[in-house]
Amino acid sequence: MSTWFMFMFQESNSYYADNLISFHNMVMMIIIMISTLTVYIILDLFMNKFSNLFLLKN
Repeated sequence: MSTWFMFMFQESNSYYADNLISFHNMVMMIIIMISTLTVYIILDLFMNKFSNLFLLKN
């Protein structure tokens, strides 16, 4: 049962629901790490000062 301070988050009532919440948290952390790494790589490619200016000119 949720109380006024729980902000609509209910506690898990079973072992399986607790495992599902833990699995969800782990997957979300992995997705955030992959997204952060991808954004870092994209920004690193765009902000690279050592790019070859004559790459497209044979």
